[in-house]
Amino acid sequence: MTLSEQKFEQWLRDYGAAWQARDADAFTALFEQEALYYWTPFDAPKKGHEEIASAFATAVLNQRDIDFGARLLYVQAQLGAAHWSCAFTREGTGKRVHLDGIFVVQFEEGGNALSFREWWHSDE
Repeated sequence: MTLSEQKFEQWLRDYGAAWQARDADAFTALFEQEALYYWTPFDAPKKGHEEIASAFATAVLNQRDIDFGARLLYVQAQLGAAHWSCAFTREGTGKRVHLDGIFVVQFEEGGNALSFREWWHSDE
């Protein structure tokens, strides 16, 4: 599959919608069954739906009022890169947290993410 800008932009919207809804099923549906998700460049990747869903559920557990946005940077062959940002309120403290990052996604033939690498910073 050659990734188009339109397909990647739709994937980004779906990614953001799943995060904002804190929906682990919708989130993992964006990834191939045995996908590798590199949460940071220094940790071992999350492997497959079960590990990705668990990491996602833990990450969003105390997030409320989530606002995600992404801007496509490039698409080439099966790769897409985007600049993203997210803000949410941390439950318990009420603090508004801001994240800013980049991710690069490799897609498989069916349009799901096969490899996902992200780099991000938080003001928390």
